[in-house]
Amino acid sequence: MAKVCDVIKSNIEKYNDKLLYVYYEGYNILNKVSYREFGDRVRGFAGYLQSVVSKGDRALIILPSGIEYLIAYVACLFTNTISIPLYTINDVTQLENVKRIIDDSDAEYIITNNEQLKVLEKLMGELLEEFYICNVDEYGPMSFMEEELADNDMAYLQYTSGSTSKAKGVIISYENMYTNLMVMRNHLKFCDKDTFCTWLPLYFDMGLLGSAMNTLFDGATCYFTSAECFMKQPDSWLNSISVYRGTVVIAPNFAYEMCLKLSDEVLSKFDLSSIRVMVNGSELVRSGTLSSLAERFKSLNLNPMTFNPSYGLAENTLVVSSHIPGTGYKSVTLDENKLRENILEFTEDGLDIVACGKICDGVIGKIVSITTGEVVGEDEIGELWVGGNSVANGYWNGVDNENFEKRFPNDSTRFFATGDLGFIHEDYLYIVGRKKDTIIIRGKNFYSQDIEDLVLRNNKNEISVAVAFSVDMNDQEELVIMAELDDIEKKKKEEIKESIKNVVINNCKIVPNEVVLCETGVLPRTDSGKVQRQVCRKKFIQENL
Repeated sequence: MAKVCDVIKSNIEKYNDKLLYVYYEGYNILNKVSYREFGDRVRGFAGYLQSVVSKGDRALIILPSGIEYLIAYVACLFTNTISIPLYTINDVTQLENVKRIIDDSDAEYIITNNEQLKVLEKLMGELLEEFYICNVDEYGPMSFMEEELADNDMAYLQYTSGSTSKAKGVIISYENMYTNLMVMRNHLKFCDKDTFCTWLPLYFDMGLLGSAMNTLFDGATCYFTSAECFMKQPDSWLNSISVYRGTVVIAPNFAYEMCLKLSDEVLSKFDLSSIRVMVNGSELVRSGTLSSLAERFKSLNLNPMTFNPSYGLAENTLVVSSHIPGTGYKSVTLDENKLRENILEFTEDGLDIVACGKICDGVIGKIVSITTGEVVGEDEIGELWVGGNSVANGYWNGVDNENFEKRFPNDSTRFFATGDLGFIHEDYLYIVGRKKDTIIIRGKNFYSQDIEDLVLRNNKNEISVAVAFSVDMNDQEELVIMAELDDIEKKKKEEIKESIKNVVINNCKIVPNEVVLCETGVLPRTDSGKVQRQVCRKKFIQENL
């Protein structure tokens, strides 16, 4: 039996009537389930799956965030149905994204409910007839027969966000799951006394494994809502933490920025003293966000020592590095001009970079020269490679699998080349950018995220999102900056354009060839909310933006 399923089944028996999952919207609880009730419903749906699905078949989970989603997912684990966690489809654009996953995965089953099925029938038409529909609202619970599951069996396919390329299906085994869940338990000290509070989507590895499965694996309790509800009412997340005494919160940087925009009147209702670990990951962690949280949320009894910038990726199942809980976070200040030459020079006045914590025990991390392929020393920039039992076996259909087969001479360890550039300083990992997002102009290296951070810091009140990339113009690389802003009069827009140009010229000593201002929501994003730089670049070249 796969170890991860053993732990889940043991916890269902051990914690019995303890509250497991609570789903809320706004300030109201809509649904809740104990460990025992969850186990009964999982076994009932698993028995149904055994009657219609063969081991190893692939099934799309197309359900809204909620307890039924997690029941379906765990039932798939118990039966070795290869689940593909997805999201509800409400329009043609979302359908096109899912079609690409369908074509790539060759899935034959869809797990959904009555409400979503009506939408699928309307949008998919005859295409839907190619699938066997497993309806969570219509099935009759059946007796579940224990399956023989091996640790090296595929557990599920986690499609990447597609923020840097086309979404690819990462093959996650039961061993990968168990290893990474143990890594998180040991490093972040998760236990059965914890209460997770989250809004992260369940099709997103940070929501599914980071919050929901850690809860089940560690005997904890989880209060959760949907991403849509959080976006409409971010204070509802803070309310859940305050009322239900949340100890673990996990979110990307932009979510904390959204909370900072809440009024003093709204914030005054909350007490965040219960938080033990506040993970910030999935995107660039901005030092300004952390300092603003420490200052603004001091009256909410939020302890800055709980701030935990972390780094992870689906190809390593989830987590790679994180700070030790209760120790606060590390950061360094670098000379920007030297950084463009790939030289680290620490200074008191320059670019602040937040550490992603220490490489977790159970994960092997190496910084590798992008020219020689050899491991570099401390305080040298290179590409991060990760190894260990959390590293997935590859992408479904073998696309780009050479990145999963990196090895060093006389070392049998298999590494994954992440494409992220960074360095180790005093045992802490720092990420400075991605190989493909490095902009080389006049022989100097500029990192997209640094330029974006510069633009946002200096136009905080007008601009919510910025993206920087280079294009080939006039036989040379030129810098283009795109930014989203609210409806502002034309005269003000010209002032903002000039402000962006000037701040880049003054700090980077390069002149942006073009600054494009867009309305909020125009820039292409992944389903988890990340702006897609390479898609923006492509659309700019095609003059589609």
